Amino acid sequence: MIRVLVKQGRGLLVVVAMLAIAVAACSSGGGPNASGNTNAPGNGSTNQPGASDGGFASGLSGNLANLDSYKFTWSVMGADSASASASSGGSISGIVINKPAKASNVNFYGAQYITIGSEGWISSDGTSWMANPSASSVDSMLPTTSYAGFFDAYAQSYKQVGTENKNGVDSVHFQGDTSTLSGLFARYGGLSNLHADLWIAKSGNYPVSGVFSFSYAAGTNAGSFGMTFDITNVNDPANKVEKPTNIIALPSL
Repeated sequence: MIRVLVKQGRGLLVVVAMLAIAVAACSSGGGPNASGNTNAPGNGSTNQPGASDGGFASGLSGNLANLDSYKFTWSVMGADSASASASSGGSISGIVINKPAKASNVNFYGAQYITIGSEGWISSDGTSWMANPSASSVDSMLPTTSYAGFFDAYAQSYKQVGTENKNGVDSVHFQGDTSTLSGLFARYGGLSNLHADLWIAKSGNYPVSGVFSFSYAAGTNAGSFGMTFDITNVNDPANKVEKPTNIIALPSL
């Protein structure tokens, strides 16, 4: 699966999801939190940073829905020597409003999506807009999609390494055990330069920032992969999503 180069555009989400699922299936621990540790940091634990019992609670990205609003960015980059293209990837960013009414404004590789309630619009230039009948599809562009595959899937392979302010939020810093995580990828070839860091808000237990990246080699094939995300401007009154004004009506068939 690692031999598949991450492709740009909508196909990127599919490849990312497939890679995450395939690697998660390699784990013999029965999935996240298989140890049954109910006092896992990130689940309301009173453990101090650096505590010996590792892992964080899975599903914390769902707590983003408890926030009034936030901004986000996430990106995926990949390179593979077996591919005709040297590298590929890109980033997604936007604003999510949960309260008092749901809305979002997402930039997906240059295409812009606005949703307000059940209504949606799409634009290629941010100026002219058309109605988007699949407004709910924007959910798959939010950082929660990739978070589950690259962090929840390995929850017990992380340990607390400290606390710090990340993106303006007091957070607990978790770091992945590189030997354990490398073992999960062993069947795909040798891994190196693996970095897995996650920051969880101390108040609210939601993901604030994360990075999951590595290089790999299998025979004559080599490459790299990296995924990052950041949550910022939490509950900022300046976070607003407005209905576009220049809406072009679709021609009737």
